[in-house]
Amino acid sequence: MKRKKYDILIIGGGAAGLSAAIAAGREWKNGSITIGIIDRMPKTGKKLLATGNGRCNLSNADLSPDRYHGSCKSLLKKTETFSVPGFFDSLGVVCEDDGYGRIYPRCRSAASVLDALRLECRKLGVEEICGSEAKEIKRHRSDGSVPMFALSADDLYIMSHQLILAGGGRSQPSLGSNGSMLDICGSLGIKTAPFFPALVPLKTEPALVKPLKGQRADANVMFCADGSCIASERGEVQFTDGLLSGICVFDLSYLYEEYRNSKCELRLDLLPDMDRNETESLLKRIREIRRDTSPDDFLSGIFTRPLGIYILKRLNHKLPETTGKITDTDLSGIVSVIKSLSFPVIGNAGYERSQVTGGGIIADEFDDGFAIKRIEGLYACGEMLDIFGDCGGYNLDFAFSSGALAGRSAALKAARWL
Repeated sequence: MKRKKYDILIIGGGAAGLSAAIAAGREWKNGSITIGIIDRMPKTGKKLLATGNGRCNLSNADLSPDRYHGSCKSLLKKTETFSVPGFFDSLGVVCEDDGYGRIYPRCRSAASVLDALRLECRKLGVEEICGSEAKEIKRHRSDGSVPMFALSADDLYIMSHQLILAGGGRSQPSLGSNGSMLDICGSLGIKTAPFFPALVPLKTEPALVKPLKGQRADANVMFCADGSCIASERGEVQFTDGLLSGICVFDLSYLYEEYRNSKCELRLDLLPDMDRNETESLLKRIREIRRDTSPDDFLSGIFTRPLGIYILKRLNHKLPETTGKITDTDLSGIVSVIKSLSFPVIGNAGYERSQVTGGGIIADEFDDGFAIKRIEGLYACGEMLDIFGDCGGYNLDFAFSSGALAGRSAALKAARWL
């Protein structure tokens, strides 16, 4: 079995882990401390390559705590002084706002972002150990005062004075995050909130959504529990096999975990810029214009033809042969469907389809520098914490900033032992 030893070892080579390595290395530019990253994938940063559909939405102009969820929201004030765009500017990556507050690299390339992170790690002498998974962590003190961790990983045995946990959650395991580090946290006695898939498509009755497969619709989407609207988001809804998807659905999906014992549904307002009276007036005008056509063509000037036909079928009522003969009563029913098209929520698409993991290490476990208070020399950052943000760069911003702050804290602490 091979043996290695570092001053700082980082488990997980994603956004948080790479940021932690760079921040730690920059505190000791003379190379007087040794830093290693261990990752179970063949190369670091595989999940980062998939972010933003390969374009890497790495931050947002509005980092309001309202866009985050979980107990570790209380730690966001500690990241306020760290600028993710400024960090990437220092790496030679030019960032820009897309006009909607989402911040991307100007090249719109996640691969370029990862290249910049790896180049800086190489410059700082950070050693990468890839294709090896951490199996067990034990802690002891080598001389009665300096903390030491022993990590077993496949055919490796690694000792490190300080350890940064950046192994991610359970989401998208094929990209590197299999949740194993969250399980190890339990073995160390670290308290965690229950885990669940977040930013994930929601399941509905397959037969109910099958006619809309492949369709998209702009809507105001309301998440309702036992008949009450809990929250809403505006955006494009995508209909797939038994699922409702799209950013607006992702941002509401965490509510299913909270209300899963209630009767949950998504209600879609398909004409969110019109009230009910305006919608009814519009339909009456189109009824007159298309009075001699089939009802199948009635709504095709407002929605796609398949969606228009679907809306009429959701009336569960046979319509006359021509549009002009649709009664005002039927018209009122069509308005109701348009303004509140309902789909029961019966589950979510699971970790394989979720962008991030909800739950994780709770806020009470941390001090000001993302160190675990009860275990000297141990830090955690990124998706391992009980926090996740909405779509729009919030999760990557927290991963980079919490990683950098954990790395910096570990490096400053190392100064006391050198």
